[in-house]
Amino acid sequence: MAEYRRRFLSEARQKVLHQLISGWKRRGSSLLQVGLNAGFSPEFFWEAGFDVTAVDRSPACLVAAREQTGPRVEYLCGSAESLPFDDGFFDYAVLVHHGLTSAPGNAGETMLREALRVAARGIIIMEWNRFSLAGVPKSAREHWEVPEAAECAVCDEDAGGVKPWELFAMVRRVCPGRRVSLVSALPLWEGTWPDGSSGALASLRRAAAPLNLWPLPLPFGALVGMRVDWAPVPLTPIGMLKSAAASLCAPAEPSRERVMGLCPCRTEEKTRPKGRR
Repeated sequence: MAEYRRRFLSEARQKVLHQLISGWKRRGSSLLQVGLNAGFSPEFFWEAGFDVTAVDRSPACLVAAREQTGPRVEYLCGSAESLPFDDGFFDYAVLVHHGLTSAPGNAGETMLREALRVAARGIIIMEWNRFSLAGVPKSAREHWEVPEAAECAVCDEDAGGVKPWELFAMVRRVCPGRRVSLVSALPLWEGTWPDGSSGALASLRRAAAPLNLWPLPLPFGALVGMRVDWAPVPLTPIGMLKSAAASLCAPAEPSRERVMGLCPCRTEEKTRPKGRR
């Protein structure tokens, strides 16, 4: 059941991200995924046509991710608060489940400024919505296996959620005048999400799945995505993105459409690759 729910959440993330990246130029564009939080695979962006780099401060997460994606994605060890790249080094950057807030002691604004600094065209932010019907789902608090020898610094911490209006205000404050687009998914409470069980209730959950997975242009869902662009970019329909995929990248293999089994832990080790900054 846990694996089924994990795949359902992975599909919800993909639906939101498909909608957000639909207007971006992908062939020949570089993208940085900042952090491997929630185990979301950077291979998703490679399949969409980007040249992908992922950075995380946990060596264990980097090793596990590299084993699953191979050379398709470049992995580097570094901190989201001080990215080891020059200004505008990438076309785009993505921040997934960092719990970005402007609360005292939270580095959300610093992470946002760093992502904006290294991205030349735009960024995407994906977070859990604390004020949705589901709130931050219990499924999001689960972590996955890393090598036994690795230390897990924050595995027992709950996944962070944000208030969408506060996130929007922080984005406007940090980068005034930029174009901001919003998409959400999972508008119903967690009890309506399918979990692979059987019976009448499970049938109702499966019937509600299309509604939960449909991208909404309002912050009602438990999963909220924001896109910040330097120039106006339309939110094109998902169908248009799929129809154009053949000319943008190789067809996705079903076996690669999965969430990675990574722990969202972070170690305190911070290293910077030479020659990047």
